[in-house]
Amino acid sequence: MASVVLTVVGTAIGGPIGGLVGGLIGQRVDQAIFGGTSSRTIEGGRIKDLSVQTSAYGEPISRIYGTMRVPGNVIWSSGLKETRNEKTESSGGKGRRQNVTTIEYSYSASFAVALSGREISDVGRVWADGKLLRDAAGKVAVGGEMRVYRGGGFQQSDPMIEAVEGQGNVNGFANLSYVVFEDLALGEYANRIPNLTFEVIADTGGEILLAAIVSDICQLSNITIFDASDLNQMVGGYLVSGPMKSRAAIEELARVYQFDVVEQENGLLFRKLGRLPGAVVLPDDLVQSPQGARPSDKITITRQQDMELPREVGLSYIDPGRDYQTGHQRARRLNVASDIVRQSGLPLVLSSSQAKTVSEIQLDLAWYGRETISFSLPHKYGDLLPGDIVTMASNPEAQDYLLQETEIGPEGVQCQAVKFSNLRLERSAQADSGPVPAQQVAELAESQFFHFDMPAITGENVTSPVFFWAVAAGAGKWPGAGLFISRDNDQTYTPLDYANVDAISGTVENVLPDGPAAYWDYGNELLVRLDNPDHGLSGATADAVLNGANIAWVGGEIIQFQQASFELDGAYRLTGLLRGRRGTERYISQHTLSETFVLLNSATVNAAAMYPSDIGLIHHFKLVTAGASVEDAPSISRVFGAAVLKPFSPVHGKGLRDGAGTLALSWIRRSRVGGGWMDNADVPLGENFERYDIEILDGGAVVRTLSSDVPEVIYSASFQIEDFGALQPVLDIRIFQISDNIGRGWPLILSI
Repeated sequence: MASVVLTVVGTAIGGPIGGLVGGLIGQRVDQAIFGGTSSRTIEGGRIKDLSVQTSAYGEPISRIYGTMRVPGNVIWSSGLKETRNEKTESSGGKGRRQNVTTIEYSYSASFAVALSGREISDVGRVWADGKLLRDAAGKVAVGGEMRVYRGGGFQQSDPMIEAVEGQGNVNGFANLSYVVFEDLALGEYANRIPNLTFEVIADTGGEILLAAIVSDICQLSNITIFDASDLNQMVGGYLVSGPMKSRAAIEELARVYQFDVVEQENGLLFRKLGRLPGAVVLPDDLVQSPQGARPSDKITITRQQDMELPREVGLSYIDPGRDYQTGHQRARRLNVASDIVRQSGLPLVLSSSQAKTVSEIQLDLAWYGRETISFSLPHKYGDLLPGDIVTMASNPEAQDYLLQETEIGPEGVQCQAVKFSNLRLERSAQADSGPVPAQQVAELAESQFFHFDMPAITGENVTSPVFFWAVAAGAGKWPGAGLFISRDNDQTYTPLDYANVDAISGTVENVLPDGPAAYWDYGNELLVRLDNPDHGLSGATADAVLNGANIAWVGGEIIQFQQASFELDGAYRLTGLLRGRRGTERYISQHTLSETFVLLNSATVNAAAMYPSDIGLIHHFKLVTAGASVEDAPSISRVFGAAVLKPFSPVHGKGLRDGAGTLALSWIRRSRVGGGWMDNADVPLGENFERYDIEILDGGAVVRTLSSDVPEVIYSASFQIEDFGALQPVLDIRIFQISDNIGRGWPLILSI
C-alpha cells in the first residue's frame, strides 16, 4: 500500500490545517526525517521563543533562512567592566573654599551572541530591550562596537576574545554565525546586558526558495533521494530551532505553502497542491465494493459533523511590517454549530495579507475536505499514486478528489481520497499589520574639541601634568564624548578622558580691545553668539563674580563678566569685565576677530592627565561622540605645554641704581595656588622651593642670566660693563619664577 506522507487537505489527523496520513515510506526514512509515526504532537506557540535571549550551556543553535529577527544565545562574556569617573568641584568664597569630589561609575560589557548554525549574509538592525540599538546602516545608539561573523567554515577567532582568553585558546566558531559586542555601554539598560534581538539576513535579498529550505532539511536528515523542484515559492524568512524534528519543520511549511509529500521509489516527492487532475474516473469504471457492502454501493462516503470542524483558525507569524515582531491573523465562519478554535504559531515571515490568506485557506480546506471516499478501480488505474488528483464523474457534477492511499489487490486498486478543489487555494485576502511606532537611531551629534593649556581656574595646587579641555555638542543625540590620544604620530589611539556634559560655547563677533588687568573693565564689551540656541548666559553680582562666577575663555585670556544682555539679533552683550584672570594678562592685547568663547565651570571643564615626558611634544587627539567610531573622527594636533604647572609672571618689578650704576631689582611673586587675600600672611608659594631666573637682554639676545632665591637681585656695574662695554641707562629684563616640575614660568618683562 502507498500513501500520502503529508498533506494539508482534510482533518483526519492533526487538525484542519494539515495531517500526516500514515507514515509508510520505510522505517529508515520515516525515523530520519519524521521521527516515527507511533505517536506525535503538533506544537504551537513556538514564536514566544524568538523574544527571549538565553545564555545557557548546551543551548541548541537554530538555523535561519531568509531574514528573521532572533534573540540568539550568549556564548561568551568577559563580565561587566566598571569605569570610575571622578570630578572635583570647588565651592564657596574667598578664604572658605571647599572641594567637593563626585565619583560616578559607568558600566560596559563585552560578549558574543550566537545567531545561526547556518552561514548568513549579514546582520541588519539590532534591538535592545525592544528599542533600536543599531540601525540598518550600522549606526549604534550607545557607546561600543559590534562585529559580525557570518559563519564560514574557516572564520578566524575574534581578536578581542583572544586577547582576553589568551592566544590559541579560542576557536573561530566555524560554521556558526555570531556577533561580538566590545565595550557596549550599559547605562541605558540599568547596567546589565539587555535582551537583544537581531535582524539576521541569512540569504541574499532576504528571500529564499522554498525548495532550498526543504532540500536543506532533507540533507540534514541524511535523506539523499528527494525531489523538491516543484516548490518554487519564495519564503521571506524561516527558523528551524535546534531540537525540532525535520518532520515538524516540513509540516509547518506545508501548512502555509500548500504542498504534500509522497513516497516515490524509496525517496520523497514534494509537490504543490495546485496541480491539474491526473485522471477522470467514469461511473462504469468503478468496481463493486468489497464483500459485505450493498451491491449498489460502489463508493463509500464518510463525512465529518459540523461539531468536529473549526469555527475559527488563527495564525501567529513573524510580521516584517511590525519590525519582525509577532503578528496574528484569523479566519472565522459565522452561523455554524462548532465552537472549536484552532490556533497555531509559526516562526515564519509573512506579510499580514499573506497570513490572512493562509488562515482563510486553511479554514476553507478543513470544511471543504470534510468528505472522504473509498472506492475500487480496475487494474488499468494501477499507475495512480497517492497525491494524485482524480476527477470523479459519477456525481451529478464532476468532483475532484485527492488520493490519500492506494493499494493494488487481486480485485483491482483500492483507493481512499479526500474532497478537493484547486479553487480553494486561489484566495487573496487583504489585511493590515496595524500601526507600529517608527524607531530610528538618533543622529549622533558631532563633538567639538576645546583644548585649554591654561592654569587651573580654581587655584588648586596641581602638581602633575594635565591639560584642561571641554566639548561642545552639535545638533542631534549627544550621550557624551570620549577623548583619545595618539603618541605615535596619528597611528593608534588610546582612551584618555571622557565628558558627559557639554560646554556653552560661541563666537565673539567683535574684537575685544586692550583693557585693565588690575580693576574692573567697564569701558569694553564682548558680543557673543552662542553655538547652541538652547544655551544661554546670565549675569551675576560683583561679589559673585569675585567668588568665581561667570568665567570664560576668550582667545587665551580668562575673563569674567557681570552683565549678560540678550540682544534682538540673538547675540549676548557681556559687560562689567575682569580681564587677564589666573595669570593670562599677556593675552589682553592680542585679540582678533571671530575668537572662540567658552564658558568655564567645573561641570564642563575636564582635566586630562598626561605624562611628564609628554611636555613640549605635539600629540594627536580625537574627540569621539559616544556611539561613533574612533576611526571616523578627525585628528587634531596640539602641543602640550603643561601651562597648569607654570608659575605666574611676577609683578610690580622695579629697579634702583646707586651712584656707581649698580642696579638693584625687586619684584613681587604671584601664586598659581589659591591667591585670595589673607590677613597677616603671604600667598602660598605653590612650589617646593623659591627660585628665579633673571635674563639681561641686548636687542632681544640674552647677555647674562642671574639667579636668586628671593624676589630681588643685584646687577652690578662691573657686570654691565662686561656685558655691554659701558653702563646702561635703560635695560631690557625678563624675570621668571622657577617651578620644580616644569622649569621657568611666565616672564615679567621690564625696561628699567
